[in-house]
Amino acid sequence: MTTDSRIVGIVDDDKDITILFQGALRSTARIRILTFTDPILALEHFLVNDRTYAMVICDSKMPGLNGIELLKKMKDLNQFVRTILITAYELDQHLFMQYAKMRIINGFLQKPIRLDDLRDEVNNQLLAYESDKKHPS
Repeated sequence: MTTDSRIVGIVDDDKDITILFQGALRSTARIRILTFTDPILALEHFLVNDRTYAMVICDSKMPGLNGIELLKKMKDLNQFVRTILITAYELDQHLFMQYAKMRIINGFLQKPIRLDDLRDEVNNQLLAYESDKKHPS
């Protein structure tokens, strides 16, 4: 898979956040970025394209399907996809630790997010994605 064919999905019910993140990542990564404000639509797209996704960046609180459950569904479909959970709220620490231990959540960023921190985390997760694809555990 070429670098340009990897999809990074950004899922947040705040359209301004998806636009901001898309702009920040477009300038630093050779990836195809797709944005969704509806987690159900994001999941539907993932169902059809799961093997082309390298990463999903997802807000924790959204209507219809929360971010943790969305990421779990995506990981069930593609174990290699890297996931970053973002939130402005307190998380259920027990659930978060459980999902982190199970590698459902690979990264975490607390809002407000510095765009440099976002780019750094995305680059780290893309490196981990490439490594995992070459040396599956």
